[in-house]
Amino acid sequence: MQKRIFLNFAGLILICMVLLAASFGMLFFRAAQNHEMDAIRGKAFIVAQLLDQGSFEYAQSLDGGKTRMTLISPDGWVLSDSHAETDLTINRSDRTEFIQAITYGLGEAIRGSDTLGSETFYYAIRLHDGNVLRLSRTLYSLGEVFTSTLPTLLVITIIILILAHFIAHRLTRKIIKPLAEVDFENTETFPDAEQSESLYEELWPYIKKIDRQKQEIARQLTALTKRAETIEAIIANMREGLVILDEKGLIMAANKSVLDIFDISENVEQKNIQHIYRDPEFIQAVKDCLEGMHLEMSFARNERVYHVFLNPVMSNDSRSGAIIFFLDTTEQFKAEMQRKEFTANVSHELKTPLTSISARAEMLASGMVKAGDVPDSADKILEHTKRLINIVDDIIRLSAFDENKMERNFTTLDIYALAQSVIAALQDKAAEKSIEIKLTGQPIKLSADSRLLDELMYNLLDNGIKYNQEGGCVTLDLCEENGFCKISVSDTGIGISKEHQQRVFERFYRVDSSRSKKTGGTGLGLSIVKHITEHHRGKITMNSAEGEGTTITCYVVLV
Repeated sequence: MQKRIFLNFAGLILICMVLLAASFGMLFFRAAQNHEMDAIRGKAFIVAQLLDQGSFEYAQSLDGGKTRMTLISPDGWVLSDSHAETDLTINRSDRTEFIQAITYGLGEAIRGSDTLGSETFYYAIRLHDGNVLRLSRTLYSLGEVFTSTLPTLLVITIIILILAHFIAHRLTRKIIKPLAEVDFENTETFPDAEQSESLYEELWPYIKKIDRQKQEIARQLTALTKRAETIEAIIANMREGLVILDEKGLIMAANKSVLDIFDISENVEQKNIQHIYRDPEFIQAVKDCLEGMHLEMSFARNERVYHVFLNPVMSNDSRSGAIIFFLDTTEQFKAEMQRKEFTANVSHELKTPLTSISARAEMLASGMVKAGDVPDSADKILEHTKRLINIVDDIIRLSAFDENKMERNFTTLDIYALAQSVIAALQDKAAEKSIEIKLTGQPIKLSADSRLLDELMYNLLDNGIKYNQEGGCVTLDLCEENGFCKISVSDTGIGISKEHQQRVFERFYRVDSSRSKKTGGTGLGLSIVKHITEHHRGKITMNSAEGEGTTITCYVVLV
């Protein structure tokens, strides 16, 4: 802007000075010509007087021969001429100045002289004897004047250019100064329109508009920055993996979860998606997604299962990239596997007693059983029927826990007394294997469901008896610990290896299925114990070593 203003000012000043100089030059040139023609007119009258007195030679010597004097007869023939080379055979009766002088006594004209070859001023006077006196002199042409004054004009032009430069520079600085003093970065320092003496009032509306636009842009930038930070924070803290690709398959953004999934510690932006995962099926799915297809796929990595959603990104009806979403479905996958396993186990557990009941019932109905064996068959049918009923009851109870339909029939009770009744109910079963049941601890009052706690301790003690050694021991310890009632059952039995300890609380899971069948277990006891503990806002732990026995501890909230 400053350069443009400077050049405009410099050009304007230069043009004005040149036009002014040309105008003065033309005026001077015309004034000089008029002055010279007036001198010729005056001289013509003097010469005419001298000619009337007969002094033509003296008149010729007045200006040293600079002015041409010609005496022409009334019929246009040259009688005498101060230039000796003049052609006297040419008649001058058609000359404008001659005609005017014959007619009016005086005449003048300016034309290019045929004899002199330049612009010449002619002035004619009719004498008393009828002859015509004509004086002529070659006038200075504009070109001659320009040529003669060229050195001076060059000097003047240089001076004008220098002056134009300094004047334009000064004017430009003076115009720009008020604008340069305005601090557009700090709008709070803007002067008021009434207080601003140096700032152009014509620019004030524009400055205010710039200020408003700047404030609006600042608000929009703040909003965009906040939105971008929010989105970035959400993406960064997502448990799910997220990758954004451009149309070429290069990574524009990838959150930390994706890097953790694929064990990547370096920056992957602007790298190909293959840098994350090179599986051919995955790469083909990415290519298809970039072509506009919506796809889903699953894969396993590091003992985790992930479901992948691939969606193309459309912008103005054209594909501009893709978004890949990695969802950890390990728990859902495990739950589905457990559901399938549970279904298979339920089918198996129900089918075994039903098959036995059906077979013996058919034998009884067909008369294949001897009269002496009927009671034994009836006992077997009754035994399997009870087992079937127990399994169904346990499944119903677990379903109630799963659906939170188990009623909270809590009452204040003494768990020590409840434990004594449970032990009494199991004494005969323990005596069959010469197993001693011990109760340690002290009376503890707590708010709980007596029926469920009875079942909890019964299952734990029953397992301790079933999987114990002949002549072993089962200990039930009760105590208070950090606001909990600690129920701990320890046995001296076969123990559980570490690979099975994480799954013993699953439904129908058995460490040794053949041994469980012999003992009559359903595989649901510990699962029910876990749910009863959680129903009382507690937790369950296990400590076991193969061949050294097992200790299962349940923590139940006192209040």
